[in-house]
Amino acid sequence: SVVTAEQLRIEMQDDRSPLLIDVFATWCGPCKLIAPMLSSLADKLGSEVRVAKLDSDAHADLSTELRVAGLPTLIFMRDGKEVHRLEGVPGNAAALEQLAMQHLGVAP
Repeated sequence: SVVTAEQLRIEMQDDRSPLLIDVFATWCGPCKLIAPMLSSLADKLGSEVRVAKLDSDAHADLSTELRVAGLPTLIFMRDGKEVHRLEGVPGNAAALEQLAMQHLGVAP
């Protein structure tokens, strides 16, 4: 779901479950490509992983704080720490699932 900077800061403090952050912009073509993949992954993983989408234009301060250089940027967080980052679009939905399993320790 799309979150505000304040909501995301709260989510980032919560280390009870892994968090996948998608930093996007409404004008970004590749961001639109990744959206259905993320929705599908979120549906499959249910409550095991939180998926949060941050609009980099609406929340530029937090985007800068997260050192986001290109869009989309996926940030994988586990135990309250960043464990992996991907700039751009994973090859396909299966590749995204693979990243989630590898870095977040969950299986769809």
